[in-house]
Amino acid sequence: MAFRPDFLLVLFGRIATAVIAIASVRIMTSVLEPKDYGIYALLVAFQGFCGLFLINPVGQHINRHTHAWWDDGTLLKRLAGYNIYVLAISAGIAVVVTLWWLTYPTTDKNLVAGLLAAAAVSATVFWGTWNTTLVPILNMIGFRGGSVAWMTVSSIVGLAFSTMFAHQYHTAMSWVMGQALGMAVGAIGAGVMLRGHQAVRAVATNSPSEFASLLNRHTILTYCLPLAAATGFMWLQNTGYRFWVGGVWGAAELGILVIGLNISSQLWSIVESLAMQFLNPYFFRHITEAKSDFQMAAVLSDMVNIMWPLYAIFAGFNMLFASSLLVVLTNDRYHSAVAFVMLGALIEFARCTTNLWSYAAQIQRRTTKVILPYGLGALIVWLGALGVSYFKSDLKILAITLVISSVVTCAAMFMLMQRMLPVVLDVRRWLVGSVLLIIFLAIVVIMPVRNVGLYQNVVVLFLGGILTLGCMAVLLWRNPALSRLLSASLRSA
Repeated sequence: MAFRPDFLLVLFGRIATAVIAIASVRIMTSVLEPKDYGIYALLVAFQGFCGLFLINPVGQHINRHTHAWWDDGTLLKRLAGYNIYVLAISAGIAVVVTLWWLTYPTTDKNLVAGLLAAAAVSATVFWGTWNTTLVPILNMIGFRGGSVAWMTVSSIVGLAFSTMFAHQYHTAMSWVMGQALGMAVGAIGAGVMLRGHQAVRAVATNSPSEFASLLNRHTILTYCLPLAAATGFMWLQNTGYRFWVGGVWGAAELGILVIGLNISSQLWSIVESLAMQFLNPYFFRHITEAKSDFQMAAVLSDMVNIMWPLYAIFAGFNMLFASSLLVVLTNDRYHSAVAFVMLGALIEFARCTTNLWSYAAQIQRRTTKVILPYGLGALIVWLGALGVSYFKSDLKILAITLVISSVVTCAAMFMLMQRMLPVVLDVRRWLVGSVLLIIFLAIVVIMPVRNVGLYQNVVVLFLGGILTLGCMAVLLWRNPALSRLLSASLRSA
């Protein structure tokens, strides 16, 4: 695979944001006690509820039609009404957070603190939504430079303000408010740039004269509502349990659990977002131009065959070097979370695999099919949470329950999506990925990596990272699936 200029641009942006994300974790764990980090995890859970349950279904609809709407000049018109919806959600969650703060067992019940927490979450929901809408749109329609620039600016500004606020106040809401400011800067900048590109194209005058709506009743009922049900279950499975843990075990124990899981989640988010930022525009352009289910299945097969073997290798790296990751990325008061980092790697591997197959439901607009897998996963998590608390078991048992629920969700999604759009596996590359994962896991069991000292662990991670990237590069070299996917032209004539 030759390195394309747009890939190198995306890679630069993701390396920059990865460094910022790593710095964020290190700084946050230095200025926040585990109890405060637990409160942060709960505030982020509110944001996640809005993002997954209320906003993500509409966002997926926008992704699915971005190229078509940009081509016909109606994209910005369709997004105009979206702002009212996002404002309403942001205002509503502010009320919910305030009431929660005044009644939840582990908060201080202070009204002023509750209002500050509500303002921080509300601002993050509003500006975070627009940031994650407008910045990816620039990327989707081929303006890679602008997308990477505003993504990086968002991260830098967010880290700067969060560090300043948290260093001064040492509270969860101060960190969240700093992140909101960073997202606001990126959203505004990306919006201005997008309007500029639209004005240059000057195609709006040739667009249909009728009102260009973002959603219609049929889309809401058949696409958005089923997807909202699925993402609601996803939130219950991956995040909602935090409120139960915080109430039963306390915010400090929740903080240790979540930091371990979040180390893996952050790493996987970097890998997944790099891949999706680069590949999704080509993927959805192919889907937009596909004329049959057979062609759509071929495109989906290419995406799965590119990504799954890479995910398998990265899962092995994540588990093998869990201890080193924790030492490098967190303050020493969080170093007891190593088991949660390892279990988090398995959770993320299953989650990303699930996401790959769930593309079939988006492509076919049959989002009701994804409800059952996430519903099963949520059920397992909550039964496990209730059981663990009833028997007063260790939180590691709950983390194992999270792994089991993720695997069940993945298996159910695989079986349902294969019936819809059958993926043809590249057996050779899947075999290579699987063998390398097994080797990594065997090393974890036989001779786990343990090193004392920050610098020794940095060296270990560097060498492990080089080995992992080398294995990934071998799988991508002259990969026919990747060549086919990159053959699309992102910008219309």
